Amino acid sequence: MPSALEPPRLISMEVTRNGSADSHYRILANRKVKYITIKAGALDAASLDDMDLDFQNVLPPLPYQEDTWKLACITRNPFSGRLEAALSSAALPSVKTIWHPQMIDHLDIERTEYLALLTQECKWKADSGPERMIAKMARFYWEVQYMEAETRMYQVLEGRGIAPKFLGHVHEAGRVIGFLLEKIPDGRHAEPADLEICKVALRRFHGLGFVHGDCNKYNFIIRPNGQVVLIDFDKANTCTDPALMEAEIASLEEQLVETTGRGGGLMAFDEGNGIAAK
Repeated sequence: MPSALEPPRLISMEVTRNGSADSHYRILANRKVKYITIKAGALDAASLDDMDLDFQNVLPPLPYQEDTWKLACITRNPFSGRLEAALSSAALPSVKTIWHPQMIDHLDIERTEYLALLTQECKWKADSGPERMIAKMARFYWEVQYMEAETRMYQVLEGRGIAPKFLGHVHEAGRVIGFLLEKIPDGRHAEPADLEICKVALRRFHGLGFVHGDCNKYNFIIRPNGQVVLIDFDKANTCTDPALMEAEIASLEEQLVETTGRGGGLMAFDEGNGIAAK
């Protein structure tokens, strides 16, 4: 007998709780991902709260198990007051820079710890070893551009010892949405005492013709042997201006003593804007 289909479940969301902007949901159903956009004003705040636990009863009935659609747009009919769903199978953006031979299905990644909104420590089910890895993946279409920028940067840095080892591209039904990296064994974030070795590492990066763009302390990982590894290259840009490079070097001292936690982990709720993320 065929196995029973698993019920749809919510795996990611970007929600404006006050309903003033569109809210976005990512649903896994029958090993396929469905993307649902609820247009601003279609649901009140209480209903948006209920989406987290019982989205199937909040939304109009949708054929989650069918392969004929990937996107749903939910609106409220101004005349009848009823919720309506428009389904689409339109192609979603994907990372175009495919340079590594290894392709990893996102469903073959088992999260072990959230690290940041798009980043998680994980196990790759195809790897029988105990090693933990780092997966970085876009949840929604507008985040693919960040994955594209970093994927290109990791291609440039491959084999130079400046960045973690790139283990492969992560895809969702063939659409590349991110990548898998080595987890630096016993690595730690940079501290004020690491200023000089961080400067050396950043100058090596500058020597390739780039500025990093986000030199917070959490983007410098120190190996037990003292080697510095840089991460998070989505804001990196080509640069030929030595003054801009020196300004980035000069910013390091202040960045390494920073204590607010900026850049250090998951920011799940922006209270001022009523935006929740997962």
